[in-house]
Amino acid sequence: MAVDFRDVLSLGEEIGAFDVLLPFLLVFTLAFAVLDKSKILGKMKQLNVVVSFVIALLFIRNQELVGLVNRFLPNVSIFMIIILMFLLLVGIFVGKEHSGWTGNIMGLAFFVSLIFIIISLFSDSLGDPAPDFLRNIDDQTKGVILFVGVFVIIIWLVTRETKEKEGGFLEKLSKEIKGGKS
Repeated sequence: MAVDFRDVLSLGEEIGAFDVLLPFLLVFTLAFAVLDKSKILGKMKQLNVVVSFVIALLFIRNQELVGLVNRFLPNVSIFMIIILMFLLLVGIFVGKEHSGWTGNIMGLAFFVSLIFIIISLFSDSLGDPAPDFLRNIDDQTKGVILFVGVFVIIIWLVTRETKEKEGGFLEKLSKEIKGGKS
């Protein structure tokens, strides 16, 4: 007898697993982890469990918040998959010597991740996050903006003054990705 997982998911939706159980588990786990790690309420694990349980129950009571989480998390997960694929590709080129992201690369990764999270949060809950004047641009104007943007970046890369004279942009980028090792 074969099991159709679409039926299992439909059953889970009918009994409220996606609207009650999973959001409850997520909020309970996150609240407990924060309380346990920060020791705000002391070292009493039972107190952390009770407070986390109450926070999670109050959270699932507000269906607007549950709906927001149900829309937000899939959007974040697609960006996580994209970032994971990027890191896998970088890992192919960097090799075993990689000791972690440092310096400018870490800042760039943080900034890009923050932008992805903001986009994924607002893309479903508030519609398109772009202002009207950006949404109504024709293809020719988009091409001109891209063309000018690329040339501005190229001019900046060529004319900027570097503090260290040990190599080109790609060598420095490779050194940053490898964690500062030569």
